[in-house]
Amino acid sequence: MIVQGDLNLLFRAGLRKDFLDEILDYEPEYQDYLKTGTMSGPEIAATIMVGMPRLYELGDGEPIPYDDPKMGPKVMAVDKEFGLGFMLTRKTVEDDLYNKANQSAKWLGHALKMTQEVRSAQLLDDAFAGSTFKGIDGKSLCNTAHTLINSTATVANAAATPVGLSIAGITTLMNLAQQCKDENGDPHKVWPNKLLIGNSASQYNKALQIFGTEKEPFTADNTDNAVKKRMPKAQIVMSHYMTSTTAYFLIDDKQNDCHFLVRRAPLFEDGTDFNTKAALYSVSARWLIWFVGWRGWFGANPS
Repeated sequence: MIVQGDLNLLFRAGLRKDFLDEILDYEPEYQDYLKTGTMSGPEIAATIMVGMPRLYELGDGEPIPYDDPKMGPKVMAVDKEFGLGFMLTRKTVEDDLYNKANQSAKWLGHALKMTQEVRSAQLLDDAFAGSTFKGIDGKSLCNTAHTLINSTATVANAAATPVGLSIAGITTLMNLAQQCKDENGDPHKVWPNKLLIGNSASQYNKALQIFGTEKEPFTADNTDNAVKKRMPKAQIVMSHYMTSTTAYFLIDDKQNDCHFLVRRAPLFEDGTDFNTKAALYSVSARWLIWFVGWRGWFGANPS
């Protein structure tokens, strides 16, 4: 509980009027790499159905063979609840000369946003380890050996030998996208349109150089920039909340299967404690961050 002694300066005249209490937040970032939506129950389940593979060659008069669609495993996830509040004594509110102690909407709104962003970025930080977030094959979001439902082949969407953000690094991820397979082990079309980087000025500058020029950067040969031709309308987005400043990802928005699902929208509440007459302010929310399929993502995690 906040009592007068905690904010004693607010009860003295003479403080400058322009308090440095404004919170300048970045625009929401998690929506750049997570599909947002809602969920109607406390848990959600998903699976993948796989159609038949290639046709069989038939001899003259041979009957047509029949096969069955394949069903992947059922995966489930449960939302999490988050909340925070604070209390102000009545005297603190009454004697505040600057009306600054009671800024519940501003403070709690900022705390809510930071929680959403940091929790979402944890999926990025775990994308290569898979310690917390795993897909339908039980592997990390970006992995060098994804297993398939109807094939013994494995597929990579993580660079086996990752290098820093560069023409070579982006080309490696584009090649992985081009070699993507479906659950039967057949070619699967993926078309990345977004580059996601961490909070690094060096990475951001390199990204602008790679996708901002018609000629290949970092060379003296004046060669056409093949990377830009392969991703002519690349969108560059940054996560200021991802821990790594060297990892980067190519994302196909149409096939991105990473989600931020709201079970209960942020609920701001206020009240008064009967015994102490203190003012109570709180915010709570429920949401789920998860993914099932991995084909919309291709990543590199250089040290």
